[in-house]
Amino acid sequence: MPIYPGRTGASCRLQTGTGGASVSRTSASLVATIAALTVVGLVSGPSAIAAPAGGAKALARDGATTLTRLPTRVSSAADDAVVANKVLVRWKAGVSTGSRRIVRADVGVRSLRTLPLVPRAESVAVPAGATVNETVAALRADPRVATAQPVFRYRAMTDSYEPNQWGLSNTGQVPEQGYSSAGAPGVDVNAQGAWALPSGTGSASTVVAVIDTGVDIAHPDLSAGIWTNSGEIPGNGIDDDGNGFIDDVHGWDFLNNDNSLYDNTTCSDTSDEDFHGTHVSGIIGARRNTLGVVGVAPSVTIMPLKTIGCSGGDTTTVIDALAYAEQNGATIANMSLGGTGYDSALKAAIDASGLLVVAAAGNGGGDGVGDNNDFSVAGCGTASEAANANCPEYPASFSSANIVAVAAVDNRGTLTSFSNYGASSVDVAAPGASIISDYPNQQLTFLDGTSMATPFVTGVAALVTSAVPGISKAALKTRLLSTVRPLPSLSGRTVTGGIVDAAAAVAGSPVAPSTSSLSLTRSASTITAGSALTLSTSLSVTGSAQLRPVELQVYSGGWKRVCSVTTSATGTASCVQYPKYSAAYMWYFPAFMGQAPAWSAYRTVAVRPAISSTLSRSRVFVGQRVTWGGVVTPHRVGLTLVLQRWTGTRWAAVKSTKTVSQGKYSFSIAGSSRGTVRYRVHFAGDAGNAAQNTSVRTLSVV
Repeated sequence: MPIYPGRTGASCRLQTGTGGASVSRTSASLVATIAALTVVGLVSGPSAIAAPAGGAKALARDGATTLTRLPTRVSSAADDAVVANKVLVRWKAGVSTGSRRIVRADVGVRSLRTLPLVPRAESVAVPAGATVNETVAALRADPRVATAQPVFRYRAMTDSYEPNQWGLSNTGQVPEQGYSSAGAPGVDVNAQGAWALPSGTGSASTVVAVIDTGVDIAHPDLSAGIWTNSGEIPGNGIDDDGNGFIDDVHGWDFLNNDNSLYDNTTCSDTSDEDFHGTHVSGIIGARRNTLGVVGVAPSVTIMPLKTIGCSGGDTTTVIDALAYAEQNGATIANMSLGGTGYDSALKAAIDASGLLVVAAAGNGGGDGVGDNNDFSVAGCGTASEAANANCPEYPASFSSANIVAVAAVDNRGTLTSFSNYGASSVDVAAPGASIISDYPNQQLTFLDGTSMATPFVTGVAALVTSAVPGISKAALKTRLLSTVRPLPSLSGRTVTGGIVDAAAAVAGSPVAPSTSSLSLTRSASTITAGSALTLSTSLSVTGSAQLRPVELQVYSGGWKRVCSVTTSATGTASCVQYPKYSAAYMWYFPAFMGQAPAWSAYRTVAVRPAISSTLSRSRVFVGQRVTWGGVVTPHRVGLTLVLQRWTGTRWAAVKSTKTVSQGKYSFSIAGSSRGTVRYRVHFAGDAGNAAQNTSVRTLSVV
């Protein structure tokens, strides 16, 4: 199964932060759908990042910035989903070495190597002139083979579709240039709340494996937190600790089978081959050093394990990295990578491992629209997969008990348009839109995707592991999922319906819902159609005003949202409506970041139709006729109107008519006797509008 940072080849514009030059990106290899890849160099001075040429604003330490976002890449057809020259075979129990040799000879394959964690499994080379499918079928036909499968390709996922921004502490800021929507205060992972607890920012003894592209381990934000193999003597060319890897001082590159974790390689799309793993690592554990960004768990240790490059990675590289991580002390593995083929070998390896695997839910198909990981269509994981197919992403969609699958939300708490979801297959959500983190060669960049959401959850898991040493992977997963804060956009879209909460997870208990109250006032109880109506509210959460999202709803066969606003610092908000019909209104405060929902009392507003009236003449002779006409707004056909005449004591009905097209009506009036007569048109009211009268008109008959 090919493993990619995204599922489709595509193009976008990349702008460097130092010279402003742009180059076109087209990727058939390291697929990273990034709306903008704008980078700025780190500086050595405290609490700032140098602005690039072209005028991007300076970036405050641990804050967000304003950087130019470039056009979103247009996706193309699906990438190759499998490695073309090898397959995996798993032998039945008891099949001898000699029998295996006979089967290989019959099929024409040669053994490449065995796999860790998966019993009786090995990769074999596809014979010259044969296809992967033909080789798999031939192996499966032999009774000594338990199963055979393609070697699937995986790539780190980094798809971007629209400009969004948020961070560890959401105060409602709009720190990225060109982003139109302010954040909803408090929609974040509550990292600061976790840091304030006694366990603080995590422990260096907690080791997190980043199974991804390589990592620039010399980056100033990362260098102090990179794992070091204490059993290895650097540079002596000897496997000092006997783990099978020579000079694996800080991890291993399973693509190139060496200890170089950052290769300083530029892919054909002009991206740095190792930008993705560097960015992910920064989200998890960038150090607080007054230079760039800070991670969710800035004191934990990052173990870089390179499994993906310009051409992706595959089943074997990911399994090798997973085995290495467990053998060398990691307890959590971040997998911001995915593919669409069901890879039974990878699932078996994850099931057999002792790590909690935090995996990206995926960023939709070639159309860039999030898919439901609960379902699948024919052709997923094959060359015939459609660019916009609803295909689940693996490994996130495996049923493995030790996987936490992560969706992405934006800074308003809304599930992003690109994020995959699944009521039974995607566990939790985290920030995943316009996330700033580290980029190779002392730079920073904004990226979007479930790839970015996943390390937020990994960072929270690392904080919990640091606070509770020895916690089992089952207990760790339970903590992460049982302490989320609910968000309305995630209800029915994820298992928990919430965003991960670092403070609650470390403390081991969810935030207790707070009591809320909401009022409603209206500028008038009865208005004429087309007039402005102001509906206001005052929100109190646990007795104090809050900056929180509220909705004005109207009843129309059910409650329907007509306005969404954020309350002011004093807890007040208002919306102006121009209703055409009578209706009941109510303010609603959704369940939000652990706070209980609230509803105001509803209030009815009666809306009278606007009825124009015109007499064709105001003075006639006896026997002459005059026309009274006009228009009813809102336009309604068949509305009953009554012409009334003043008798001196009351209004008496003369005749009635019904409105026709565009709400028009007319009456014909005869001047029967000399004198002055007063007329009006009356509407008695119905389910749509309240009663209404026109202005009074006087007709003189001579």
